[in-house]
Amino acid sequence: MGRKQLAGIIAAAALGVLVVGYGAAFAFAGDKIPGDTTVLGVPVGGLSQKDAKAKLEAGLKDQIAQPIALKAGESKFEVNPADAGLSVDLDATVAAAGAGRSLAPGRIWHGLTGGGAIKPVVTRDDAKLKTAVEKLATQVNRSATEGTITFDGTKPVTHAPADGLQLDNAKAEDAVAKAYPADGEPKDLPVGVTKPKAGSEAIDKALKDYAEPAMSGPVRLTVGSNAVELLPAEIAPALTLTAKDGDVTPTLDAKKLEPLFQKRFKALETLPKDATVQIVGNGPKVIPAVDGMVVDRTKVVPAILAILPKPTGERRAVVGLAHTPAKLTTEQAAALGITEKMGDFTTQFPHAPYRNTNIGTAAAKINGTLLKPGETFSLNKIVGERTKENGFTEGNIISGGKFVLDLGGGVSQSATTTFNAAFFAGLKILEHKAHSVYISRYPVGREATVAWPSVDLKFLNDSGKGVLVQTIFKASTPGHQGSIRVVIWGTKTWDITAGQSAKSNPRQPAVVYNTAADCRVQAPTPGFDITVYRYFAKNGTRVKTESFTTKYNAADDIRCGPKPGTTPPPPPGNTPPGLGKPSTSTTTRPPS
Repeated sequence: MGRKQLAGIIAAAALGVLVVGYGAAFAFAGDKIPGDTTVLGVPVGGLSQKDAKAKLEAGLKDQIAQPIALKAGESKFEVNPADAGLSVDLDATVAAAGAGRSLAPGRIWHGLTGGGAIKPVVTRDDAKLKTAVEKLATQVNRSATEGTITFDGTKPVTHAPADGLQLDNAKAEDAVAKAYPADGEPKDLPVGVTKPKAGSEAIDKALKDYAEPAMSGPVRLTVGSNAVELLPAEIAPALTLTAKDGDVTPTLDAKKLEPLFQKRFKALETLPKDATVQIVGNGPKVIPAVDGMVVDRTKVVPAILAILPKPTGERRAVVGLAHTPAKLTTEQAAALGITEKMGDFTTQFPHAPYRNTNIGTAAAKINGTLLKPGETFSLNKIVGERTKENGFTEGNIISGGKFVLDLGGGVSQSATTTFNAAFFAGLKILEHKAHSVYISRYPVGREATVAWPSVDLKFLNDSGKGVLVQTIFKASTPGHQGSIRVVIWGTKTWDITAGQSAKSNPRQPAVVYNTAADCRVQAPTPGFDITVYRYFAKNGTRVKTESFTTKYNAADDIRCGPKPGTTPPPPPGNTPPGLGKPSTSTTTRPPS
């Protein structure tokens, strides 16, 4: 055998060994991920592509959904990755980690010996990311804060200027994407810093030259032959010094000072009076407006600002009176066209002192209400909360189908009467609610209850002219009923008539025995449904019809004491059986 032949045999044998070794390495490495591979701390080495994806899906679930923590200066912010269109592509991440078969020697060698920390592959929706960053900018961006001086009592307090921030939106998109998935540590946002135009030196100078002298003593304002003084403690809450454009400017909040001005200038001013419409004799009359002469607020504030930094002896200024017209002129009041009755309704009530108080108080508050075109009448707003301080007392109201005592009981009589006046005036009813049980002295189905603050009576002045609401109240006496009459004046548009359906869906009351100490006897009232119609006519021709249905509950027959045939509970005080006093209650309905 020659040398060449022997060399060929040896080479072939060596190649065979190499092929066998390569095959063994390929078989061992398979499609598994290199042994030391981790993704955000989750080990996936030695796992197949399928197993690695499942492990990452479970191990990274919370982290990839965690809000992205960011910061700008001392302020911290968060962005929801889903809102920003950011997510982790698990398939691409597993592939990047080295999963999958390959005949490349380098891949096989890496599978046998390699691995390490792999970053997840992030996908981004650029449109969503841009929108999220724009929203983030509204939270990050702030203008530079110029220094200010305010007052604690009469002591000046300085507030140092602060830098402003401006987010670089384009760079912020990459910064937000780079910070995902979040690791809990806030990442810096790309922001620009804007500096205040006036430094602390300007504030220090304003403190010495203006703020401290401003509180040194009262200022004196002369109006004609009279004068008033304003004390530092009265001015200070409205005074602020603000750095702007390199300088410090003092300002006075005129709204805060207005109550002080009204008090000090009261004897020096003649306030304007709006024109109004009142009932004089048997009908409405326009009461003319009266223009006023008041201290000119546009000049008094600059006058005060000018003299505040001056020393004692020079802290005074002259201010004049300005002609001030009424807001509602005589001509405007006349143009409201309140000349005739639009609606007129009266209800009566049996005698009870609480009714005289509550119905009378509500009537007085409603009387004279003037509605301009498009304005809304709200009984709760006009009458106010039913409290003792507001003039009301306890009376009967309906609660849970029973009559109980509460403040303002009886005000619903005022509401019902006003509702009917508006009904026949042809005005648009916006909100009303009938009583839960029928009260016989009210028009069936055509009545309204009210309760503070949730149940209201509202109607809209849609007449195109003004509306004046007049109330005429007559108190009851032990021998005579009381009454409340509501007249709505304006310009009559419609001829209104009313109709109603037959009663339907009758509901019978139950008999209820009540042994409670505070039991109140209640007579039964059947429940039923009824529909009310409002007919609108012009010149004798019906133009339109409105309707609404009222559903009355039955009022139970409440009897105080045990049910006949049952053993009554022992009376208090260990009274021996048989010695308790029998009930003497009568079955009369409580007033309301």
